[in-house]
Amino acid sequence: MTLTEAIEQAGRVYLIGNGGSHANAQHICNDLLSCGVRAYTIDSATLSAFANDTDWELALAKWIGVVGERGDLLIAMSGSGRSPNILNAIEQARELGMTIYKIFGNERSENMQETEESQLTLGHEVYCAYQRRLNLI
Repeated sequence: MTLTEAIEQAGRVYLIGNGGSHANAQHICNDLLSCGVRAYTIDSATLSAFANDTDWELALAKWIGVVGERGDLLIAMSGSGRSPNILNAIEQARELGMTIYKIFGNERSENMQETEESQLTLGHEVYCAYQRRLNLI
């Protein structure tokens, strides 16, 4: 299943990442929202609150546990593919019956810049696909 197909079939789309991947998640989320997709990413205040109440490794999993439901889609982005907070969020999403789409550096490239570029490229490809469907381009 392509990412565009997964988004179309999802109830809601959640995007997560760390550092540059989190910034990319916010960028892609904004693009999807402009196409009418129910897309969400965690804001820094909520993220820091969950981290403060639990710990950093469980903060994203806690958020997904609160907002996610069966039939939703989690797009997880990580340069290394080994970040415990990303892996814990994926496990939480799996337990909820969510669809999971990973964009991990160790699966695409060992170069962090190439990984983050591939995240944005994929996000822009999905955005353009939706723009064509909406006859906006």
